[in-house]
Amino acid sequence: MPPEPPDVYGIPPDLNIRHGMRIYLLSAVFAALALLQWIIIGYFSDWRKYKVPPVRYGFWLMGTFFGICVLSCTPFGRKFPWNMALVLLIVETSTLYIAMEQQNTKGLLVNMYAALIVVFVVVTSIFYGAYFPMRMVPGDLMLSLGVALSNVMLIIFFLNAYVFETSAIYTVVRNYFAITAVTMIMYTATIIHDRQFDVPKNEYIFLSVLLFFGQMILHERILALSSTHNESLDCAKIGKSLEA
Repeated sequence: MPPEPPDVYGIPPDLNIRHGMRIYLLSAVFAALALLQWIIIGYFSDWRKYKVPPVRYGFWLMGTFFGICVLSCTPFGRKFPWNMALVLLIVETSTLYIAMEQQNTKGLLVNMYAALIVVFVVVTSIFYGAYFPMRMVPGDLMLSLGVALSNVMLIIFFLNAYVFETSAIYTVVRNYFAITAVTMIMYTATIIHDRQFDVPKNEYIFLSVLLFFGQMILHERILALSSTHNESLDCAKIGKSLEA
């Protein structure tokens, strides 16, 4: 009996491109595709007339995290072509979700500044995880505690969405997930640079998706802060006009 060929998860690696660079480039491609679609959607459509409930944030987080788990932990999700289908689904749903969030901001400059700030935070987090001393970088225990608390935060989020409806709880939960996203990006950088534990070199697609997902969570937070800032400026202008 001839030996069975070994399972190859993902896509066989290109030996001409280093493992880490392949992950970063793929994540950058996902972000570029999202940016292109945001520009097209923002220019040709206006979704502000649709009343979309805030609970969509929780469903987006939960569904995307489940998709990444299937992509990274199951033989079905890791094999071609199902892994490509999962990646496409994760990237597209995240792109459309952030496109809805961008409808609440005003002007091109706000969205451009938000994108630049997010890129700066992501690059800084990657650099921190790749080169800072390991005792100062999030490890397995911290990430496990963060994921456990994330489940609690999701429960609180849905309870608030369907029972309490308090805006402050929405803000607290989303800020927590933004901090978790930074931690996740740092931890992913330690894996990419072989500081945490070894991952087979053909297992790189889910790491790219993790970086992209963290970037989308941060993008949502920066956009929300920009929207709040714009609303305060508008209120201040209205107040001054009334006084005049």
